[in-house]
Amino acid sequence: MAEKNAEKRPKVPMKPLERAEELEKRQASFGHLWEEGAAAQPMHLEGIGKGQPAIGYMQIEVDNPITRAMASPSFRQDHGSPQVLAVHRSYIAMGMSTGSVIIVPSKYSIHQADDTDAKMLFFWNQGEKTQSPVTAMCFNPQGDLLLVGYGDGHMTIWDVQKATAAKVIYGEHTGAVVHVCFIRQSKAITGDSKGLVLLHTFSIIPVINRLTVKGTQRLFDGNTGIVLSACPLLADESFGSGNSSMQGNLPTSSSGGLGSMMGGVVGVDSGWKFFNEGSSPLEDGVTVMFIMHQHALVVRLRTNIDHVDHIENFSRPDGAREGSIAYAAWKYTSSSTDSSPIDEERVSWLALAWDRQVQVAKLVKSKMIRHKDWKLDSAAVGVAWLNDQMLAVLNLKGQLCLFSKDGSELRRTIFILDGFVFDDSILYHTHFSNRFGNPERHFNNSVAVRGATVYILGPSFLTVSRLLPWKERIEALKMAGDWMGALDMAMKLYDGHTQGVVDLPRTVDSIRGAIMPYLVELLLSYIGYVFEYISIALSNHTGKGGATDGLIDADRSLLTQREEQYARVGGVAVEFCVHIGRNDILFDTVFSKFVAAQSGGIFLEVLEPYILKDMLGSLPPEIMQALVEHYSGKGWLQRVEQCILHMDISSLDFNQVVRLCREHGLYGALIYLFNQGLNDFRTPLEELLSVIQNATRKDATSTCYRMLVYLKYCFQGLAFPPGHGTIPRAQLHAVRKELLQFMLEDSKMLTSEVFKGFSSSSGKCPNICYLLWMDTEATLEVVKCAFAQENFEPTSSILDASVSKDEEDTDIESPDSQNILLQTVVDTIIHIVGLENEAIHSVVVGTAESEELWPSVSDFSHIIEFVSFFVSHKRANASQRVLKHILKYLTSSTTSYDDKKMPPQKEVLQLFNVVPQTDWNSDYVLNLCLDAHFHQACGMIYTARNQNLAALDSYMKDTMEPYHAFIFINKKLLQLASDEALSFRSIVISHFAELVNLSRECAFVLVIDHFHDEIQQILAELHSDHRSLFLFLKTAIEVHLSGKLDFSELTARNYEIVESLYSGELEDYLQRLSNLPKLFDRNPISMTDKLVELYLELLCQYEPRSVLKFLETFDSYRLERCLLLCLDYGVTDAAAFLQERVGDVASALELVLAGLDEKVNQFIASVENAFSRTSSKSISEIEQPDIVLNMSEAHPVLDVLRSSIGLCQRNSQRLDPEESQLLWFQLVDSFSDPLKKLYGSKVVNGKGCWSVGGETTNGHQTGKGFSQKMVNSAYQRCLNTLRRVFSQFVGEIIEAMAGYIPLPAIMAKLLSDNGSQEFGDFKLVIHRMLSMYLYEKRILETAKSVIEDDSFYTLSLLKRGVCHGFAPQTFVCCVCNCSLSKEGAISAVRVFSCGHATHLHCESEQSKSSNKDFKDGCPVCLSMSDTQARNKSPIIAENGLPKYPVVEHEVPYGVHHNHETDHVERSRALHQMSRVGIS
Repeated sequence: MAEKNAEKRPKVPMKPLERAEELEKRQASFGHLWEEGAAAQPMHLEGIGKGQPAIGYMQIEVDNPITRAMASPSFRQDHGSPQVLAVHRSYIAMGMSTGSVIIVPSKYSIHQADDTDAKMLFFWNQGEKTQSPVTAMCFNPQGDLLLVGYGDGHMTIWDVQKATAAKVIYGEHTGAVVHVCFIRQSKAITGDSKGLVLLHTFSIIPVINRLTVKGTQRLFDGNTGIVLSACPLLADESFGSGNSSMQGNLPTSSSGGLGSMMGGVVGVDSGWKFFNEGSSPLEDGVTVMFIMHQHALVVRLRTNIDHVDHIENFSRPDGAREGSIAYAAWKYTSSSTDSSPIDEERVSWLALAWDRQVQVAKLVKSKMIRHKDWKLDSAAVGVAWLNDQMLAVLNLKGQLCLFSKDGSELRRTIFILDGFVFDDSILYHTHFSNRFGNPERHFNNSVAVRGATVYILGPSFLTVSRLLPWKERIEALKMAGDWMGALDMAMKLYDGHTQGVVDLPRTVDSIRGAIMPYLVELLLSYIGYVFEYISIALSNHTGKGGATDGLIDADRSLLTQREEQYARVGGVAVEFCVHIGRNDILFDTVFSKFVAAQSGGIFLEVLEPYILKDMLGSLPPEIMQALVEHYSGKGWLQRVEQCILHMDISSLDFNQVVRLCREHGLYGALIYLFNQGLNDFRTPLEELLSVIQNATRKDATSTCYRMLVYLKYCFQGLAFPPGHGTIPRAQLHAVRKELLQFMLEDSKMLTSEVFKGFSSSSGKCPNICYLLWMDTEATLEVVKCAFAQENFEPTSSILDASVSKDEEDTDIESPDSQNILLQTVVDTIIHIVGLENEAIHSVVVGTAESEELWPSVSDFSHIIEFVSFFVSHKRANASQRVLKHILKYLTSSTTSYDDKKMPPQKEVLQLFNVVPQTDWNSDYVLNLCLDAHFHQACGMIYTARNQNLAALDSYMKDTMEPYHAFIFINKKLLQLASDEALSFRSIVISHFAELVNLSRECAFVLVIDHFHDEIQQILAELHSDHRSLFLFLKTAIEVHLSGKLDFSELTARNYEIVESLYSGELEDYLQRLSNLPKLFDRNPISMTDKLVELYLELLCQYEPRSVLKFLETFDSYRLERCLLLCLDYGVTDAAAFLQERVGDVASALELVLAGLDEKVNQFIASVENAFSRTSSKSISEIEQPDIVLNMSEAHPVLDVLRSSIGLCQRNSQRLDPEESQLLWFQLVDSFSDPLKKLYGSKVVNGKGCWSVGGETTNGHQTGKGFSQKMVNSAYQRCLNTLRRVFSQFVGEIIEAMAGYIPLPAIMAKLLSDNGSQEFGDFKLVIHRMLSMYLYEKRILETAKSVIEDDSFYTLSLLKRGVCHGFAPQTFVCCVCNCSLSKEGAISAVRVFSCGHATHLHCESEQSKSSNKDFKDGCPVCLSMSDTQARNKSPIIAENGLPKYPVVEHEVPYGVHHNHETDHVERSRALHQMSRVGIS
């Protein structure tokens, strides 16, 4: 109800101060909207780099000296086709099919493309008779030796510097040498196609400088599995430690996958340093992975080759293709510490690509740790580390994929040239076969890597895929016109996102220092490029060198496009400079370029979203000046203000910004600057007040309300503008005190009209006078906020960390100091208005032509309420004359209040409580309160005068808050003694009838509490007022029945106000009410029969509808007397209830049915009226019985129906069948008669309202829209609706009586009463009864079926049938009558569940003779059943077949053992067993 009432209340219009505060919040929210709009605007570089750049990552080319050499026809004729590739830091080697080796000098650098010499070196063995193709090659780490393996199994070690063969080795391998690799300067591993793997140790004879093979040891013989390749882990010492990104494993062998192709720096004059290899981190051995078909083995080869450490075994992963070849690569790294290199932790990374599976593991202290696994979309043909963070994988689709070691794909590019297929782009050999005998392609000798460049050898060209350095990538994007991609990549590098970059330092600071000059150059080149483009475009369009005037005249749309282009460039420049922290470039060089292009304003507008997003926290003074002037010219000062609110004050030129805010009226920003920048809250008030003083009232309104909102926020501890946090609690008291003192200071603007008016009236003009003159109510409301204690609680209980505990203790305001300040404010306002005088001051402001008076009536009321509020709350003091003004105002008829204010009488009462009695004239105040009908105030005055009777009369007149009278009585009865107490008790008893009418609950409690012995005297007093006596007895009965009373209504009304005024008295009284159960234990009122009958008689008079409920809940009364009372007063339902209790059911039913005809007629008339007032289109909405029964006139009929049914049902079982039948049929007749009338005549009663000759029967015109045909149709539909309703009534009676009266008797009754009518007249009733009968029959049949066909019962029978054996009744065959165990008989005997037994051969003979098959059951029992069924044979159809098909059970044939029973026979026998016999 409260919510509904709140919705019904008219919306209260907002006050000016509320509107001003809402405006400030809206402006702040607009700022948030601008911020959100700026946040929603896609920044010009945002989202550019989410995907991979289109170009500028890998450079793939085939135009190199080696490709050009292979393209020569003479080259292929002389040297054959290429077969094998090997690379070193200084060389690229290529083995040919004719056995020759071509070495090309090529210097590798990570910062630029390869420096490849066109001069080539050709190596071949001239003495060999047959030229065997080269099948494997590898440089040693120093790069001065090249180990070459051939297809016939021999090997040659070439001296690269001398271009001579240092050693030719024969006889070690009998198959093609398919993989070779140096594991040290003096050790190499070789393997052939038959699986033989050897370790060779070389030595040199110092004198003759001759290379010899010191020893050869067999590692694998091929019997346990063929080794496909060997991949050693080598520490790259040749690159040094100058560039951390280049440290790692750079092996030289092509046989270990891509990573095995790297070598060391060649020492030109170093010679063969076999015995001076230096100390190496791998001095204690070399880790090598040997790859086979089913697994890859990681071992450590110690210095003594006889000692091999097994580290890890990688099995072929699930899902990898059978026969697929794995490719591996190592990367050596070490964690840099201040300790010696010996103590560095050795960390090496292993990448293993097996078909479509990639596994990355880490080797730490001879232990392999699995790091990451992922799947590829195509099988791998090679793998290599470009650095310790990036992995390159080649696949069968011709793609070169770059991954991080965590499996994230960085880049994917295609190395196959246009017009070529995969087999035309990369070579492979087929020396190995899978287990099915099919050859497998092996690509390890055709792919090599050095640094970040991948070399792929094809049949006719060499593909070089170089990972571009960062600067070349950006330049490539620039050359392609993708400036946004270039800038985005530069920003990512600045942030340290260097995945895929191998030529930058590792730390972010080092990266930024290295790339910063280039970033600035990049941005300026972008701006210059776009500006030149715009200038050329305008020049081509206007023909005047881009003159703006010509452009405007020619095409304004082009001007818009020009501005958009400049804005786009400005946004890119701002975001880029902010991102890299070079605002000096932004506001110097970049802004100068925009100014030179006459687009400085566009640049300034671009700054706004970045300021609102807090990306730009400060602006140089010249930029700030230009921004304000530009926005001022466009009328966007409010947006400037929002920008200032987002700036870092410490970085601004404070004086300049303040000057700009003053010049352009940006007072919100001005307040923010002084509050947040200087912690100064007073100066903004001075600024705002000076505006008010120098402007007219109309022009100063907005500034005044902004000043008030600012004061309100400061008083409440909130920062201004809204949404900027709170004022620290430790500072709050000083701020509030400073602002209030400023408001109380005398104005220094001596020439203003306001100053002149207030000074001439009151002698002075404090600053607050300007605000009071503008809006008194709003000003006083704001001042009140300064002294509302609840508003000073901070949002967080924790003070600022910068405030020390001593400062907190000294700065937090004490109540005394606050009250002193408040008293000063109140005294100032009293003095301004002149409340100390008999007549208040009238201030005249303005000239004679336009003078205004202050205060107005409403202004004076707000001032009085302000002073009264603080005086009544003991926060301020006031003189007698001021109190006189307050009381006169509060008791005047013009005083109004709303829900937010306290009622005037409550304010008067509060003043009485806090102001001493000596400070007012009681006679004068009493007269005022009597005239204002302030009964509580009058009662308080009378109480103070000790005039108890007058006080009681006053309290009793207050019907809205009746508990005050009882609180007063209760207090006086406890205070008074002797004669005064007796006299007062007599007064209370004499007024008891009025007290009962005031509150019967409180009056009853008063009797129990104080007048326990005077109850008879009180009852005698109440006999003169029957209404009061009834209420009192009603309360006594409630206490007698329930033992409690409901005081919720009393305590709910104005409880908060009452609690504040009478906290002690009300609390005591409520405490006494809470002890009611204890008080009720000594209830003085005895419920005698005479008293109960007296209450019943009064109840029949005042609340007749409650009589029945009382009789049902109260048992102790005399039936005969109560029945007579109910009959005398016509309370039929209660009388029927009593008749039923005495056993006269028939009379009770007559009483219930009394008046039914009149109720039915009213119901029918209301339905007819409803149909007559409804248009034909809407009749269908009300003709449903449920809708008709919801009408108010239908409720009495339904009450009679249900009461009657309940009466008959309660008494049918204890009456004779004939009496019960007569009772029910009487009820049926009562509701059948209206139904017969509805079917028998068109005019139901004389009260209808249907049209007759253009006029309704009740004398009203039918209306122009109703034709006679329409009226007849509506009338017929009304009759049909009423028939269905009354048929429903009769049907409910029949349903209720079906359990008490036999159905044949009910049917006979219906037919006898309706036999002369058409069946359609009572068809609905018959259908209702039959549907009910069928429903009950269906329930009975379902219950019977459930009982008889119980699943548990059936399953128990089947279980019993299969869980026990069968024994024959006799040991004689029931067919041949011979013993079952006779000699010569077949041992198979069948025993049936019925107890009969037969020989199987007897069954078959009898079946043949009788043409019957006895497989379905016992032949004896089946014969008996056939005999019994002859008299019940089915009717034969014309074709000689029975009408019902015979189901034939097939039993499977098989061997029948003794005591075996047929399932069908067993089920038949069990089906005939009695349920009782089993249970």
